[in-house]
Amino acid sequence: MPTPRPLTPSEAKRSIANRLGPRVDRLRQLSTKLGLRSRRVFLVWTRFTGEDRGEGDEHVLARVEILPTPKVSDATDIKRMPFAAGILPVGSLRVSLISLQFTFDQLTGKSVPGESARKAPGPSTDFFYEVVEDGRGDEPPHRERFRVFGFPWRDEGAVSWAVVLERCSEDFGRDGLSQIGTDRQGW
Repeated sequence: MPTPRPLTPSEAKRSIANRLGPRVDRLRQLSTKLGLRSRRVFLVWTRFTGEDRGEGDEHVLARVEILPTPKVSDATDIKRMPFAAGILPVGSLRVSLISLQFTFDQLTGKSVPGESARKAPGPSTDFFYEVVEDGRGDEPPHRERFRVFGFPWRDEGAVSWAVVLERCSEDFGRDGLSQIGTDRQGW
């Protein structure tokens, strides 16, 4: 009987679970096709035109949809909290069944899928997840901004990634444009 040991990186890449990833993705696409995934999830990188975050206008540098469409937990943990200047959304949700084709660095915003490391975002770049309804409701759909809460982890039994996201209050407008900056707020 062999002595227990961890897999080497090359053995891990050739493991059955890792090789099943693309086949599992094709099966997960069936859930989308059947209408069981109503929320689309995007990785978004933005930058402001000013010196600091929030100064000037916010522009999208990259926006990558997570495909096949992942499973988004219900939003019952998102609350509308009143404060002096209005109402802020507060809480978290879980996004699971994310394709293994994505990497930890991509899911945490350190690199952009499909682009070389040279094009990785710089330190003044903002990164967030955007959750958008797939078109069944309002047109255009409402967009919700989330930031990574903790770290993505491999859900080994599901041959996928999962991540918990925390709600942010700076949503893009329904037109897909930033609500932050001088152009949008008339400053």
